[in-house]
Amino acid sequence: MTNSDNWAKVTVGLITFAFINLLLFIVLSNPMGLIFDMIDTQAGNMGVEDKVVPHISNYRNVFGLTFLLSMAGLIVWFILGAHKEEHEEY
Repeated sequence: MTNSDNWAKVTVGLITFAFINLLLFIVLSNPMGLIFDMIDTQAGNMGVEDKVVPHISNYRNVFGLTFLLSMAGLIVWFILGAHKEEHEEY
């Protein structure tokens, strides 16, 4: 097996992982938004909205950053893997 065969397999694997990551974000965004909106509504009904809203905002940010950093890590993994076989010879 040559290096190009391995490189092709790794590239297909990374693309598959990126697709699954994007698909999970799309599928889970709506339910998470609904849950956070329900919590906001109930907090407003109970009069504790001022205490709950900052936490919900943090949870929304963490949810989005989880997928964003996963994609960024995938890009870094791809770039570093592209240069894995290169080395300096003196």
